[in-house]
Amino acid sequence: MSMGTKGALILGSAPFGDGRFLRPYLAAGEWMVLCADGGIRNARAAGLKPDLLIGDWDSGGAPDPDVPCITLPAEKDMTDLQAAAEQALTLGCRELLLCGCTGGRLDHTASNLVLLEWIARRGGRALLLDPDNEVRFLAGGRLLLENRPPYRYLSVIPLDETVENVTLRQVKYPLEHAVLTRGDTLSVSNEPRGGVQEIITGSGRALLIRSGRLDTP
Repeated sequence: MSMGTKGALILGSAPFGDGRFLRPYLAAGEWMVLCADGGIRNARAAGLKPDLLIGDWDSGGAPDPDVPCITLPAEKDMTDLQAAAEQALTLGCRELLLCGCTGGRLDHTASNLVLLEWIARRGGRALLLDPDNEVRFLAGGRLLLENRPPYRYLSVIPLDETVENVTLRQVKYPLEHAVLTRGDTLSVSNEPRGGVQEIITGSGRALLIRSGRLDTP
């Protein structure tokens, strides 16, 4: 992900500690901090000052007189996190980091994973992060990925029934023009090798998940 332009750090309400794992991602570029409802607790724990609070205040957040707030109705057609992502895109941010979005309710975790595609369809690029994992959306093309911060594993998870012409290089188990099938585990638990991994996908959508963070956040 290019970090040279202004982006948005969007914090959900799932606890993630003091946020030290974010430092390599925030080191370059300029970031707005948006808190989705109870994400304000994560901002405080990480020593981050929110630029905007948004939510219906049912997961531990509350309006703050010192921070601009958007109050959402309790009955609505999207989650607070999606509303925060929509607001970030409206404000011109195209690089999004989604944190505090995994663990807890499984339905929220699953919906947050596919929210990466929703963001991509609207011209954004997003990473979903927690202290041990990094997730991005793939929809065809070539990605060169340096293993920084370092992760032990690299997995490609098909979202479509098949993902074709998959090539993985500089990994323990290389692939050349492979077909991945949703539900099969062929592309789970690969491992990076060398300096830069090359990931190429043809038709089909997938999630690229790096897991097992090796440094100490």
